[in-house]
Amino acid sequence: MDALTGQKITRISQVAPEAAWFLRGLGLSDYYVIKIFDQAGSACVAMTEADPYWLLDEFSHMGFRTVDRIAGDLGLQKEDPRRLRAGIRYVLSYYVSEGNTFAPKREFIDKCTEILDVSGEAAEDALKMMVYEGIMHLSFVEGTEAVYFYGYFKAENSVASRLVHLADQEARELRKILASPDAYLRKFEDETGLILSKDQRMAVLTSLVNGVTIITGGPGTGKTTIINALIYILEQSGHKVAVSAPTGRAAKRIMETGGHFAQTVHRLLEYYYDETRKSMFFAKNSEDPLNYDCVIVDEASMMDIMLCEALLDAVKDGTRLVFVGDKDQLPPVGAGNVLADLIKSEYFNTVELREIYRQELESDIVVNAHRINHGDYPAVRDENDTDFEIIRLDKQKDIRDRICELARGMDLEKVQILTPVKKGILGVAELNPLLQAVFNPPEEDKVELKFGKKIFREGDRVMQIKNDYRISYKRERHDSYGGDGTEEGYSREDGKGIFNGEIGTIVGIDKDARTMTIAFDDDRFGKTWGRRFALYEYTRLDELEQAYAVTVHKSQGSEYPVVIIPVSWFPPVLATRSLIYTAITRGKERVIIVGNPDYMNAMVDNDRSSQRMSGLAERIMEMYR
Repeated sequence: MDALTGQKITRISQVAPEAAWFLRGLGLSDYYVIKIFDQAGSACVAMTEADPYWLLDEFSHMGFRTVDRIAGDLGLQKEDPRRLRAGIRYVLSYYVSEGNTFAPKREFIDKCTEILDVSGEAAEDALKMMVYEGIMHLSFVEGTEAVYFYGYFKAENSVASRLVHLADQEARELRKILASPDAYLRKFEDETGLILSKDQRMAVLTSLVNGVTIITGGPGTGKTTIINALIYILEQSGHKVAVSAPTGRAAKRIMETGGHFAQTVHRLLEYYYDETRKSMFFAKNSEDPLNYDCVIVDEASMMDIMLCEALLDAVKDGTRLVFVGDKDQLPPVGAGNVLADLIKSEYFNTVELREIYRQELESDIVVNAHRINHGDYPAVRDENDTDFEIIRLDKQKDIRDRICELARGMDLEKVQILTPVKKGILGVAELNPLLQAVFNPPEEDKVELKFGKKIFREGDRVMQIKNDYRISYKRERHDSYGGDGTEEGYSREDGKGIFNGEIGTIVGIDKDARTMTIAFDDDRFGKTWGRRFALYEYTRLDELEQAYAVTVHKSQGSEYPVVIIPVSWFPPVLATRSLIYTAITRGKERVIIVGNPDYMNAMVDNDRSSQRMSGLAERIMEMYR
């Protein structure tokens, strides 16, 4: 932003000539010149000369190799402490981005020496200094020395100790149920017409008498019914219950299927941007805890270690904590594998649901999901009334073309294309422009904005691809349904922060200002919540991509009426049983597989779901050995 005028920098002509000359001289594109100058003004020259690796902290998409080349052009030597520290953080950040909370030290040092082209001694000395400064931490996990960012090590220990404490509470510390839980259950069954299975009853009753309970099961096993029964009993007994999920889409789905108000964990903890400290914080914490008798977290398989730490910090003693999720789905996008680690520790009361509801047995989607989960190939019927279909094609180009052909006959609001990969003929990068032409073709009255190779168009479905705590939004909400108990009528609530994976629609483009307005409505339910409107400046457009096709990983916590999944040869690390299982279970009414069934069956055979490196289970087990 121009310090004199307060104007946002959107064009190269607005950048101070000396800064533009300097940054262009480092081989940076005009977009990054604009972005850097908008962030730091003329000070960007001195900042970059002093330590070019500051660019990585602010513009991670620039990449380490680009910044490292710039550092070399500015005269930094290979073993310069600034380079070694940045390189070590980069390597460990890669492990974290892959979902790990730590890296094995020996492997980590080898990777640092390879990428930085320095001696192992130099890399280890720099690591020791960062450990001394409290940036990194060394610990042992299952006998292997591990390198952590200190924050992740602290989070694992905090989560382990807090959960063990909550689970070890005497039953008398939990607020008592006024009448017989069995009587409440019978009343719930009478009012809903549902008959709970033995395992479902056990899940409900276990949740009532224990501080921490885990309920896990696949599609059609009645997890939502358990949540509704638990809420019914607790609220009938005068208890306050909070229902949450890691994402807005998951929270929306809870409200649609259960009718109880639900919200994201971030919203439950009142996540906010502090203007003074220029960072995001949770208003709810140990000093100002949540005032609930029970906190239910649905889609708990999506919860990463850092979010779990924040939640547990805000859960007061005497609160029932219930995690509900499918342990066989893909692990969370963020680092850690909380639900799987809690089950692995064998410390907490866990109920696994295996019985499929009778009405769900009529769905080929549900039946085939369970077949896949057990290592059996999907059974495909030729009847027209099946909700699980395979269109047999071999060539990737033919698969891509058939997907576009299928999309032409469908309503965008009802269909989502899910693919295992980002790149290639069947990746999101190639599918999205083609699907944009299908679902949102150019028209005279639709404004467009070109950004690199992308063309953003009014009406486009788009996704945020990184966490950005600085983006402001305005929320329009109507609370007549009940919502969070605020006064009836329309109200606006401003805030900051758009998160990785959130999906919205482009509702306005200002070509002169080079800005776009996005409406995010993934947490709307009837008349309860309205859309959030966020204005994206030109310098933030690299945080968006079209979302007609998204990766399976990004679809977690969502359900769509129709899901189309390309199946071909994919790298074995991606072509796994858990991935195809997760993809299929996103479909609510219809799943269409397009490709060679042999490759789908190979995915079913590949049960090598990537083993995340996480120390949470061991931290828990250490406490009761």
